[in-house]
Amino acid sequence: MDTSRITAAVWPWGINTRQEMETAAREIREIGYVSYESIKSSIYAYEWDLAAYKEMLDRFGITPVSFYYHLPAFGDEASVFENLDRELDFISKLGVERLCLQATSGRPDVMDDEKKRFETELIEKFARLTKEFGITTNLHNHHNTWVMYEDEIDYVFANVDPSILSYAPDTAHLVAGECDPVKVIRKYADRVNFIHLKDIKSAKINSEGVAEYGVEVYKDFCELGQGCVDFRQVFDILKSVNYTGPLCAELDIAPISNYLSAKNNYEYIVKNY
Repeated sequence: MDTSRITAAVWPWGINTRQEMETAAREIREIGYVSYESIKSSIYAYEWDLAAYKEMLDRFGITPVSFYYHLPAFGDEASVFENLDRELDFISKLGVERLCLQATSGRPDVMDDEKKRFETELIEKFARLTKEFGITTNLHNHHNTWVMYEDEIDYVFANVDPSILSYAPDTAHLVAGECDPVKVIRKYADRVNFIHLKDIKSAKINSEGVAEYGVEVYKDFCELGQGCVDFRQVFDILKSVNYTGPLCAELDIAPISNYLSAKNNYEYIVKNY
C-alpha cells in the first residue's frame, strides 16, 4: 500500500506549546508517518507565525492533512466563528484541503427534529465558510455530541448537499454511538473524505473528562486490532469506492506511550490495509 496515506492524530502529545508539537513531529516521523492531523488550537502555539510553522514542517519532513474543530456547548456556538476566517486562511496556506468538524458538545435531554435542524444548519454554515478557502468540512460523529447516533448522521447528510459536506467517520465513536461501523461507512462511502481509525473494546464508554481544548477524552479506546471494530470490512469498503485519502490512526490515551501506540497502529495499517 501507499504508506504516505497513513496519518497520525497528534493531539495526545499536547497542543499548547511548540515543544509538544515538535515532539510529536519527531516521533511520528521516526515511525514512518509523513502526515498528521492536529487540533486546530495547535496553530496558536505558533502565534500566527506561518514561516515558523512551515519551518517546523520542513525540518521534520511532515505535512498537515487535516485540522480538527469542534462545536462548543449549545448557546456558545458563535465562539467557533470568532477567528475562523483567520484560522482558515492560515490552514489553507499550509496546503490543507480538509478538516474534521465535531458536532455540538453535550447531549440534550431530547434530540428532536428542531434540534437536529438547528445542528444541521450550524454545520452547513461552518462548511460553507470553509469552502470559501478551498477546504472541505468532514462531519465527524462523536460520542456525547448532537451527532452521535445513526439517525442524527442520516439527518445531517439528508439535508446538506454532498458538494458542501463530506464525512470523516470515526470507527470507535460509531460503536460508542450504538452504530455498526461497517453499515454506516458502507452507506456513506461515497462521502468519506477522511477517516479516524480507532478501536474500542465494546460500546460501553467512560469519559476521562474534558481536555483543555474542550473535547472529551476516553479511556476505553485501544490500539487497532485489539477491540471489536471489523477493520477488514472497513478497509474493503474504502477500497471498493477507490478512497485515496488519509488513513488517520488515533488513540485518546495510550496504554504505555504515544510513540509505541502510534507505531503499533502504523504497523497494523501497513499489514492489514
